[in-house]
Amino acid sequence: MRRVAFVLGTLLIAATLAGSGTVAQAAEGPAALPPSVRIKPVMVPIVTRGQVERYTQIEVMLEVANATRLGEVQVAIPRLHDATLRAVYLGIEEGWIVRGNIANMPALRRKIDEESVKLFGKDVVSRILITPLSRQSSFP
Repeated sequence: MRRVAFVLGTLLIAATLAGSGTVAQAAEGPAALPPSVRIKPVMVPIVTRGQVERYTQIEVMLEVANATRLGEVQVAIPRLHDATLRAVYLGIEEGWIVRGNIANMPALRRKIDEESVKLFGKDVVSRILITPLSRQSSFP
């Protein structure tokens, strides 16, 4: 009887210790996401035979690698919007964006990254997320 009680007690202690390790890991939680800055949506014209047929919108979000530089990046949002707009129009001209669809996402990201490096230096922006938002129906 003592052996059974001893084995059960040992199993109970082992289960408690294993469970407390899991609780400690859960208390830590997943790593915190780096701060990010959202640039207001950019209107992308869809040009057919030299005329604007309709518009589509894309949204750009920059992940800031160094949280201490977040304020500096937030203050520069108007300049980032301008740089993004220039990158989009270059993308239309270069063929990266075709009829409102981004055909060459890496090239567009690379151009936006180059502009962010010019503004803030290297390794401030770690990732760039480009999301299509909506499309406008054709003009009458």
